[in-house]
Amino acid sequence: MKKAILAVLITGLVVTLGILGYEWFIATSKEKEVTIEKDDTKSLAVKINFDAGDLDIQGGSENWLDAIFEFKNKSAIPKVKYVKKQDKSVLTVKPKSKLFGMNRTNQLNHWDIQLTNTIPIELDVDMGVSKATLNLKGIQLNKLTIDGGVSDSTIDLGGELQNSFQGKIDIGVGRMTLLLPKQTGIKLSIDKGLGKLDLQDFIAQGNNVYINEAYDNSETSIELDVDIGVGSLKVDLVE
Repeated sequence: MKKAILAVLITGLVVTLGILGYEWFIATSKEKEVTIEKDDTKSLAVKINFDAGDLDIQGGSENWLDAIFEFKNKSAIPKVKYVKKQDKSVLTVKPKSKLFGMNRTNQLNHWDIQLTNTIPIELDVDMGVSKATLNLKGIQLNKLTIDGGVSDSTIDLGGELQNSFQGKIDIGVGRMTLLLPKQTGIKLSIDKGLGKLDLQDFIAQGNNVYINEAYDNSETSIELDVDIGVGSLKVDLVE
């Protein structure tokens, strides 16, 4: 009797592991497309809360948002919520549930998000454990907040700036490359712990404040408070 019960338990365990293994390593990847169409709102507050995987964000959408989510496990499907308000609507993208514990790095989870360039945006991104590329050129940023988590990321703010904005970046234990427009006034206030900072072509102002040559003469500016824990930051000025 005991042998029979043990055999049933072992069989059940094998079947369960087989199903999980199929989802993690063998199952064909799936895609979900999401669109938030334009309405008469005047600006957007966009919050993107990522868990683990590959994250790409860029501008150029003909809607408020066009996104493609690629996954194998259903737990990776995000929840997209849009709350309409006249002056500033709120758009949130976050996981429905956390990926499966220690095995989340083995799962396919890719968010490809495209935002509008046509109205001002307050953008707040939590990168989680990711490889992230944020190509924010052309997006009308009013405010930028980034939690770098444990990501290996590139944030591109190059190109012609439509309006000035302020932001905060927390790097934590990740690695980040920050691309900033050379022709725009840049002011960086950097709080560095044990992390590494690679900062060239900036002028030190004291109290961990740095500006570029265009800062005093540019009509537009980017002012960022940057907190580097044990991660690393490389800052490049680009055309």
